[in-house]
Amino acid sequence: MKILICDDDALWTERCREKLNLLAHKNNINIEIQSAASGSELLFFIDSKYADTDLIYMDIHMPEPDGMETARRLRSLNLHLDIVFYTKDISRVQEAFDVEALNYLIKGGTSEKKFEQVFLKAVARSEKRNSEYIMLSCAGEHLQIAIDKIRYFEVRNRVVTVYYQKDDSLPGTFEFYSSLAKIEENLYGKMFVRIHSSYLVGERYILQKNKKEVVLTSGETLPVGRAYVGNLKE
Repeated sequence: MKILICDDDALWTERCREKLNLLAHKNNINIEIQSAASGSELLFFIDSKYADTDLIYMDIHMPEPDGMETARRLRSLNLHLDIVFYTKDISRVQEAFDVEALNYLIKGGTSEKKFEQVFLKAVARSEKRNSEYIMLSCAGEHLQIAIDKIRYFEVRNRVVTVYYQKDDSLPGTFEFYSSLAKIEENLYGKMFVRIHSSYLVGERYILQKNKKEVVLTSGETLPVGRAYVGNLKE
């Protein structure tokens, strides 16, 4: 689980880090903790070194943008991660609902038991998200897709296109840089089958199949590579 502490106070950043490491050790949870000294730093690196963050502990009072505004900008990017405000400011609890914060903890005023409860809840939510969704990113755009909504992946010239069903049941596509081998590994055990060097298909969307092609429930027809016929039979 990847955690980010966003706080311009180095002392409280270290205290938070120590608490999280102790809880992770106590509950046998693997975590990786990074820190950002400002909201602007967090937002600047959210597409790179902070891209896979599952949970953010956010202070409120920081140089512009403050923690609340930083959270709003994160939500505008459609990032499905949890935010816990960890601050001395007790006056902005109501605003936390607007950015769908998981919780609002007061520095020096939160019991160890409460801190642990919030942490474990975030861990459980992260595990559920990661088992049901896949996060894709390209050129500053992010897309989190429910795995059971993905019809198939297609790769051409190192560019992968995912074909999926949106929440309104309309078809959608998204392009990003990766390899089918890496995606296949990430989705192992989640009902996807490699049918071609260029195609990885969601089994639930296969309507008909033979040695040469598969027909999807959407009506699309995809070729079956000779080397992948065995995968389809299995």
